[in-house]
Amino acid sequence: MRNIFLVMRREFLTQARKKSFVLITFFAPILVILAVAIIGFMIKINESNSRIAIIDSTHEFYSDFKSNEKNIFNFYTENDLQALKDSLAQSNSLDAILYIPKTKDFLLNNLQDHIQLYTNKNLNKNLLYSLEKTINKKIEEKRRKLLGINQSDIDKINSKISLQITNVKEGKSEDNHLIKEILSLSLMYINLMFFIIYGTRVMRSIMEEKNNRVVEIIISSVKPFELMMGKILGTTLIALTQFCIWIGMTLLLLSMGKLILGHELTLSIQQNDLRNILNQEMQIQISDTINALFNLNYPLIIFVFLFFFFTGYLFYSSFFAAIGAAVDNDTETQQFIPIIVIPLLLGAYGCISIINNPEGPVAFWLSIIPFTSPMAMVTRSFYGIPGWQLAISIITMVGSVLVMVFIASKIYRIGILMYGKKVTIKEIFKWIKQS
Repeated sequence: MRNIFLVMRREFLTQARKKSFVLITFFAPILVILAVAIIGFMIKINESNSRIAIIDSTHEFYSDFKSNEKNIFNFYTENDLQALKDSLAQSNSLDAILYIPKTKDFLLNNLQDHIQLYTNKNLNKNLLYSLEKTINKKIEEKRRKLLGINQSDIDKINSKISLQITNVKEGKSEDNHLIKEILSLSLMYINLMFFIIYGTRVMRSIMEEKNNRVVEIIISSVKPFELMMGKILGTTLIALTQFCIWIGMTLLLLSMGKLILGHELTLSIQQNDLRNILNQEMQIQISDTINALFNLNYPLIIFVFLFFFFTGYLFYSSFFAAIGAAVDNDTETQQFIPIIVIPLLLGAYGCISIINNPEGPVAFWLSIIPFTSPMAMVTRSFYGIPGWQLAISIITMVGSVLVMVFIASKIYRIGILMYGKKVTIKEIFKWIKQS
């Protein structure tokens, strides 16, 4: 244990002192915020002003099209249609012509087949959606009036049933599924990315020491198994340190942003009277979302996440460590990487099926198989897991980690001192049998 601790400490300090670690750790949150700001800025500047000529032969829609900062509507008569069409192709001051013809159908049933929008460029999709929405809304209002139907009557007829689900076995109600889907998939992807990014770091670290012949000196003092475990645990600590710093910096930046922007945001809310924008339905949705967040089983979620985060990392890092010890360069790693990545992707995409049916056969088997259980169990933790399935999965995972570390240590012991030989999978199986 002492040697494992010494190797782990050395691995942690070596990686923590690298400039790349310091730069990524302290600048990553800032870069993410800058990227989000740039994306928002790009979306904003990509919006262009549009000038639309409207010819409404029905005289029903004039009052519904109102110009704003981005879109300017000018109205013409039907006699101007041909002249506008002739000039549209070469025009820089006109982007489209919306032509609404006369119709003898008092319910405007045939109007949809005759309305035309002539353009000389690709219009903004938001503008197209706005035009369609305005026309549809007006037609619906006209039909309601002609048929003598009030909006209040329609509201009474409309039905928006949302089933109130109560799990009598667990004695609780099930709330907003969307929140569970978003959070469960987010944690699952964190596990997935962690295994790949930091597992690769373990592999490269071992390859670097192997190529520098430093490992020959190190293993004269410690056993190969202790060296491998020390490296894996050291990288785990460096990753956890990085996560903690990112979380702290994120909270700090959010607090600073709240202080700086808080006053302006308050003014904006007062000026725009946001409370009027948030209709009753939105307020109910927000309330449901908050309730759903409070009703999550956090003890189970945190336990499952931490346990499978740690054991899953040990499991996959053993693979990466074995590959790093077996090969001499990055090119040779390519033949082995799919062995690790494919099960991870199967687990990740299988979680989409788990969300549809958290207690189905796919959910059960992905939870038991150690290659996929770190992702599957984290996803299922939001929906509840039968105790016996959780116990089987934990036992299977612990046993698989021990077996995998044992196998990886055998590969590591021989591979770490092999140079200049291209290793095959068949060769690796021979090492496992020999050692």
